[in-house]
Amino acid sequence: MSHPSKVVIVGPLAVLREQLTTEFVRLGYAPSTVARQLQLLAHLSRWMTARGVGAGELSWADIAFFCSDYGLSCIHRCAPPPVMILMSLIRPEAVPSRAVRPGAVLPSETEELLACFGEYLRDERGLTATTRALYLYQLRLFALWFVARFGSDLTVMTIAAVDQFYVDRGGIWSTSSARSSTIALRALARWLFLTGRSTLNLSTAILTVKDTSQNALLKALSGADVKTLLSVKMSVRDRAILLVLTRMGLRANEVSGLTVDDFDWRAGTVLIHGKGNDSQLMPVPADVGEAIAEYLSGQRRTKSPYREVFLGVYTPNCPLNRSSISMVVTYLAKRAGIVGRVGAHRLRHTAATAVLAGGGTLEEVGQLLRHRSTHATMIYAKTDLGALAQLARPWPGSTRQDSAHE
Repeated sequence: MSHPSKVVIVGPLAVLREQLTTEFVRLGYAPSTVARQLQLLAHLSRWMTARGVGAGELSWADIAFFCSDYGLSCIHRCAPPPVMILMSLIRPEAVPSRAVRPGAVLPSETEELLACFGEYLRDERGLTATTRALYLYQLRLFALWFVARFGSDLTVMTIAAVDQFYVDRGGIWSTSSARSSTIALRALARWLFLTGRSTLNLSTAILTVKDTSQNALLKALSGADVKTLLSVKMSVRDRAILLVLTRMGLRANEVSGLTVDDFDWRAGTVLIHGKGNDSQLMPVPADVGEAIAEYLSGQRRTKSPYREVFLGVYTPNCPLNRSSISMVVTYLAKRAGIVGRVGAHRLRHTAATAVLAGGGTLEEVGQLLRHRSTHATMIYAKTDLGALAQLARPWPGSTRQDSAHE
């Protein structure tokens, strides 16, 4: 649908349709964008009807579960824009400031505990803002569930309560979400014990969800696929994003975090802000630098108040987050006809395997990807199937063994 008039909203939010449309137009959204925003709110309205939630009763807890059900991002200050606008209309007192994390209304003592844990993740663990937000988002979901059943004191949580939480959420979560939740809960339980807030260290009893990604071969694109991807007709911005990912092997959040101040054009370097507050200078390949310079001098808004390099093309032209960076890649890969899901991280794998294909070593791969541990780089040893085949011992009784005896 490309026009707001074609969007039908039924349920509790139907009476707000005209008011919402007027607000979107006032904010400068194009008609096609207004239609997309209304479509999301139409889904929310049907979701509210199914769960008996009225417009005046809608809370951040409800929004968090709605976003979880629909696979939407609702992390620190990143609730979908139409949802934020909706809440500002129906419950302006519930709209958080930029310093408050949406997603839940928790008792003050619970919020204070989570805030202290967030400071620990930042100051002691050195986790990036994105990772901290993911931890706190998962913990807020647990806290909502826990407070409703056992009270506001998370320090008294038991392994039985944790197990029941996962049983209740088992049919909703994906494997990756469940794994993220267990990692966050283990970190919280360990922190509670180390700081003396809890007499039990539950972290050893909270089992992680098995990660099978290390067992599978990395899904890097072939050289032909990369060439096809780059040949697709695209904007100057999107071409610059693709080149940064395929040539420099950056993570999606590292691309979204690039600012114009990170570039030293005379030296030909850029400061990359990676995991664990680790910032490193990297050389900028000539083709990457040319693409970014073309975007900055042409298509990008010159009067934008943001210092981030890559901005959205629609009003209000906010900086792209890591999900948006990956969505750009996925969209272009579909247009290129590449089979399978292609996101930003797949292009990171592609950049690493290109180093090996060109005769590089695993050490050089680690330098490109800025790995702090050689263990993280060893997964790329599986990409050279020809070399690995020479190391594989034949199965007893196989044709290969028989031929060797001849």
